[in-house]
Amino acid sequence: MKIVCIGDSLTEGYGVGRADNWVALLNGRNEYEFVNKGISGDTTGGMLARFQRDVVDEKPKHVIIMGGANDFIMGDSPGSVRANIMAMVHQAYHHRIIPILGTGLKADAESFRKDWAEITDVKQLIERTAGLRDWILEFCGTFSTKYIDFYAEFEKRTAGNYGGYLFDGLHPTREGHRIMAEIAYESLFR
Repeated sequence: MKIVCIGDSLTEGYGVGRADNWVALLNGRNEYEFVNKGISGDTTGGMLARFQRDVVDEKPKHVIIMGGANDFIMGDSPGSVRANIMAMVHQAYHHRIIPILGTGLKADAESFRKDWAEITDVKQLIERTAGLRDWILEFCGTFSTKYIDFYAEFEKRTAGNYGGYLFDGLHPTREGHRIMAEIAYESLFR
């Protein structure tokens, strides 16, 4: 059985080798094949535009949908991010694919790359990511959709100390991806 993971750099594994991202680390642990359809820098609008090709045409049993940070970095509104995610969820249901939403990670303002901080308001990014997490949990409750709460679980497992787990304030290190893989596995299979 196949699970497609569609998203941005957190899914693709920006900054680590292809074999070291959380999606790849899930392969070989059970009968599911995890397919990585993450693209660094992508927005939820980009994910929606490629949903047919990257998800529906793959004919998976499940899809894990996770994105939004790039939308916020580029100034998109929370409403447009929510609308794009909702559209992907309903397209999945329409095609008999079971959607699972992933919450993004909280950025670390202390170690956030200085050049990125010049193009975005880091505090606003953190607030909007937290707001999106809250909406995802509420949305999933309303539509009986499963979710993986990377945001809360990553914070719990790192005790909020992201220094050794995010190499640029936003992207996980190899150890950070290992933690994400454990969170995903436990959420999906335990």
